[in-house]
Amino acid sequence: MSDPQKQLVQRYDLVTPMLPVKDQILADFERILMSGQYILGDEVRLLEREMAEQCGVAAAVGVASGSEALYLALAMAGVRPGTEVITTPYTFEATIEAIIMLYARPVLVDIRPHDLNIDPSRIEAAITPRTRAILPVHIFGAPADMDPIQEIAKRNDLQVIVDMAQAWGTLYKGRPCGSMGRMSTLSFYPTKNLPGIGDGGLIFCREAEDAERIRQLRGHKALWINKNLYCGWNSRLDEVQAMVIRHRLARFPEEQRDRDRVAKIYDDLIPKANRLAVEDLDRGTQVTYHQYWVRCKARDRLQHRLASEGIDTGIYYDPPLHHHPLMEYCRCEGSLNQAEVAGREVLTLPIHAALPFAQAERIGKLVAEFLVRQEEAVD
Repeated sequence: MSDPQKQLVQRYDLVTPMLPVKDQILADFERILMSGQYILGDEVRLLEREMAEQCGVAAAVGVASGSEALYLALAMAGVRPGTEVITTPYTFEATIEAIIMLYARPVLVDIRPHDLNIDPSRIEAAITPRTRAILPVHIFGAPADMDPIQEIAKRNDLQVIVDMAQAWGTLYKGRPCGSMGRMSTLSFYPTKNLPGIGDGGLIFCREAEDAERIRQLRGHKALWINKNLYCGWNSRLDEVQAMVIRHRLARFPEEQRDRDRVAKIYDDLIPKANRLAVEDLDRGTQVTYHQYWVRCKARDRLQHRLASEGIDTGIYYDPPLHHHPLMEYCRCEGSLNQAEVAGREVLTLPIHAALPFAQAERIGKLVAEFLVRQEEAVD
């Protein structure tokens, strides 16, 4: 018989969390199928309302993907050809793709080593007369430091658009991440904490006027905004996706409790110096752990060790975006050394609502043992 301790442990389990709502989803799918209302119907409207209420914003608008959400929010904020948007190099490429698709220039500044988020202290030096917006990313479900970012934006008359694709449920000093900035964008990609069963996205709007304009743009209506003409586009969230997401939204607190317990098991075993130190975060801050990361100078050897035990792990973002082919359209402000180091050292561990706690403890112990031996070898 195979050793249960060495059973394959995947980083994601997209099916098991669906099982408690499978019958309701199938029944609702049949209802939608027979209704003939497949695009922008009641399910989308209800999802938009429920999520806006949970974030305490004026409105939310469902769109076709997280990438589309970024594109439309940046366009609404006045990002246009020749302008610049300050953001992080330590993120998925969709963050800069949306800027480039508007014929604007991403400007990359370095991150903070302890939370891997954009470093507010480096933003102001990157501002030029062409700067239109700041685009922080709440990486891996840990919030960027939004108060100084918003103060810098206010002082320099800039817009703040927040990429919270990985951060549904995250709180910054007690405030939902979707409530900050002029707009915040969300992805419902199947691996996210709040997933659909395909592509989908959402834009949280503090102003109802922004939401109404985005609804027009997503439905092919061209609009004049800030004396610039923006082309409409097909970016509609469909009824089936909205229905599935609503079922998962109702279960989100229960699923998040399981993720939190896994994170607590890891935290109790893995040295503080090698992980996100939640205990050091501001009061009222809550992390949702889209990914649980560890830092290790021998990252590749650690990954190999865990793989030998049947444990799937991930590497993000190696190399960072300033090594991406799209860097031709970007510029860097100062050294990006912390992003470079993070790219070489960060490894993500399995964490999801269906991960057995015994497996989480096994993984945490293996990581801790490896890190201790590494430190002893250095000494």
